[in-house]
Amino acid sequence: MTTHGREHGGEQVQTQVRGEEGDPIPPGADEFRAGFPRQSDPGFARQRSRQARSARGGLMAAGALVALVCLMVIVGQLTSGTQAGVGTAVYGLSLASAGLSVELARRGRTRLAMMAIIFAAAGASLADALP
Repeated sequence: MTTHGREHGGEQVQTQVRGEEGDPIPPGADEFRAGFPRQSDPGFARQRSRQARSARGGLMAAGALVALVCLMVIVGQLTSGTQAGVGTAVYGLSLASAGLSVELARRGRTRLAMMAIIFAAAGASLADALP
């Protein structure tokens, strides 16, 4: 990036030129670039990678825990001899949502995995209120 001065009506005007195209850079570009000073740092990239891996692992563990709880409740309801009702079906849907969250977290879709865990936990906690 180079800066060139040119005369404009008697005053000096600074323009920044991009590469070989010669297109001027918009005025807010320097502030925008100042927000990313550490992206070229290899240590920063490794730290971000570790954090992402840790988040994926944590979400996979949370999803597996919710799935295990739902599975235990379903097995307990079905073996107790009580009639399987809407609550058991909701536990089944919560189990499916928790399993989906594990797979989403494994693939790196952590926001979607978190939403699936929230839906699974909410469904599991509301399932007891259903007949």
